[in-house]
Amino acid sequence: MIPTIVGLARRARSTFQAPRFDRRAFSSLLISVFVCAGTTSALAAGHEYPQQPISIIVPFAAGGSLDATARVLGKKLDEILGQPVVIINRPGAGSAVGARAAATSKPDGYTLFIASGSAFGFVHLLVRNHDFDLKDYAPIAGLGIYTSLFAVSESTPAKSLSELAALANSKPGGLSICSTGANGINHLQLEMFRFAYQKKNPGKKLNITHVPYNGVAPALTAIKAGDVDACVLPYSSLVKQMDGAGLKVIAVQREKRLPALPNAGTTGEQGYPELDGNEQLVTISAPAGTPAPVLQRLETAFRDAMNDPAVMKSLNDLEVQPKFVGSADARKWLEQDVKKLSDVIREAGLGSNP
Repeated sequence: MIPTIVGLARRARSTFQAPRFDRRAFSSLLISVFVCAGTTSALAAGHEYPQQPISIIVPFAAGGSLDATARVLGKKLDEILGQPVVIINRPGAGSAVGARAAATSKPDGYTLFIASGSAFGFVHLLVRNHDFDLKDYAPIAGLGIYTSLFAVSESTPAKSLSELAALANSKPGGLSICSTGANGINHLQLEMFRFAYQKKNPGKKLNITHVPYNGVAPALTAIKAGDVDACVLPYSSLVKQMDGAGLKVIAVQREKRLPALPNAGTTGEQGYPELDGNEQLVTISAPAGTPAPVLQRLETAFRDAMNDPAVMKSLNDLEVQPKFVGSADARKWLEQDVKKLSDVIREAGLGSNP
């Protein structure tokens, strides 16, 4: 049990009034005072938090599924914590711009970072001079699951991954396939597809060119305009609305088909089981060093938000599978995903840093 200030005062009086001054007792007393003061300060930080608006950094452009998810949760968090929640979009470099902004923010709980997947944990392997990784963040919670998929433009005749690969290697110049950001999770999933194809077809290479965009919205604009042949995307309400009217979803990267897209087979069904389970956990984090009581307050607030029926409905409408995961399990998931995708980065030779 941590000593109280009153108890320490009594010990101090008895120490100085003792017939013989006890240096060891005095040293022990000083340590107790500092521990008690630090703990009291930390507890006060959690009790008093928050006292000002809270910002949530989204590492992609406005209009995408992650941005919409942040706004749904931010609105409810505003009600729970009694302070305005501001969404800040910081797209660029496969989430590196937003990740750096979050990691270098003051660790006081007033700047949070929402991400789909673990990109911010391995981006240091991809972007030169980006020296931040998972240790620079304090995971607060997991909030939902995103499913990634392969979609093609209306003018692209492929109806499956096998047809997409065949078309890439028969069309002069190959195919252009976009993602939601260079070196981001969808880019790496495209590289995983490339490796899986080459494993199935020894000696052959997949003739595709990666075209990155800063988020779902610009990628969808490009595929609808026919600027690219196909794209690897996170599933969202926007994708659902456009399927059959601007693009065609040909595969989902999960073990079971999406109920809303029953005609789109899973990657495993199409001969690429390595891509099954490439679902991404939406996480909320703070800069490392944020006081533990503040992190606990935030974890509780996000848990309460996820228990709200209106929030659940809004996330389902966005085609996000609501799933609350506590801080410890969120960190474990991130660590495992970083390990898996770091191996992909090294195998693909994408790293800019040694």
